Amino acid sequence: MSTAQPDPLLPPASGAADARQRTAAAQDARLADLIIGELDRRLASVAKHAAVPTAPGTPAARRAPAAPAPPLAPMGGLLRPLLLVRSALAVGGTLAPVLPAAVGLEYVHMGSLGHRTGAPGSDPGRRDVPGAPDPRTAVYDRLGSATAVVMGSTPLYAWFEALSECAARGVREDRIAAVCRVQAEAGRAVRAGATRERATAGRLDIEAEHWLETARLTTAVPFAAACRVGATLAGAPPEWTDALAVYGEQLGMALRLQEELRPYVPERTRRGRRAHRGAAYEPLPTLPLLLAFDRADVRQHDALCRAFAVPAGAGAFRLIRSLVIETGGHRVAAGFVQRYAIRAAGALTALPDTSHRRRLEALVPTPVTGPLR
Repeated sequence: MSTAQPDPLLPPASGAADARQRTAAAQDARLADLIIGELDRRLASVAKHAAVPTAPGTPAARRAPAAPAPPLAPMGGLLRPLLLVRSALAVGGTLAPVLPAAVGLEYVHMGSLGHRTGAPGSDPGRRDVPGAPDPRTAVYDRLGSATAVVMGSTPLYAWFEALSECAARGVREDRIAAVCRVQAEAGRAVRAGATRERATAGRLDIEAEHWLETARLTTAVPFAAACRVGATLAGAPPEWTDALAVYGEQLGMALRLQEELRPYVPERTRRGRRAHRGAAYEPLPTLPLLLAFDRADVRQHDALCRAFAVPAGAGAFRLIRSLVIETGGHRVAAGFVQRYAIRAAGALTALPDTSHRRRLEALVPTPVTGPLR
């Protein structure tokens, strides 16, 4: 297996650091374009199979949109498929055989979004202005629960079709079977994590260890699976595959916590990020908030409980943020980010030093060094 393959996307960068950074950014943009192009090419077929006929005059029929529903549109930063492809390339694989799997993995992500009560990107916990009404109506409200479930399920089956295309492009069948096992285990973990997460809604008496395990199941395990799938499809030796899985899991935890620390970084605060996430009437606690609750005195404890019980609003946001900062919960959480980031970067040292490994390293968040006030 060759580990010194040239990048299939763009010529190698020059020796200058700034030139390498520009080339790396262009490579990632090109790779994202390839994945999105493949998604667009297949989307019409998936949308057709997701169409659910409804009787005229029913609520679902009156709400049904003319265009494909949001769950069937590429959303977010494509991080999971990018991790899959970069992992395959980092162990000496090539792009063409694994690209269908990257697309299929994004379909799995789309399907999971379709099963949620809110449209992709419309989580009320992520509004730019606290308390402002979200203009995007929940999938269930717009389509009806039965249609939303079907439209969320259809992309999940496209994953298997994508894997069959990997086989047609030369990936061995035993690797395809191994990938199916990886994805099945990840799916069970996410389901267990989602159950745990729903049980924390509206509660602050959650141990940090419980939250960390829930975050691992819902966020970190899919990242680890994406890396493991890419390495497996490329035929990586077990030690490289395991190293990439560790990297993916630690990266997922670091990124999840970094997102939850955004309300406490001044430039992000101006955008009004909420200090808790989830549905407006079932707020899900973040780790900084739980750590603040654990460190709070009686006055702070009572104030946090009152603020957290209030539906999303600018007043509640400001109060929660001030109390988390007052107790130092955000600083403790920042320490977790640093530990996960160090572990993620350390796991990659088991791989050959290639441009693809360096692109994976670049995804690891830099520990928060700015003022956490």
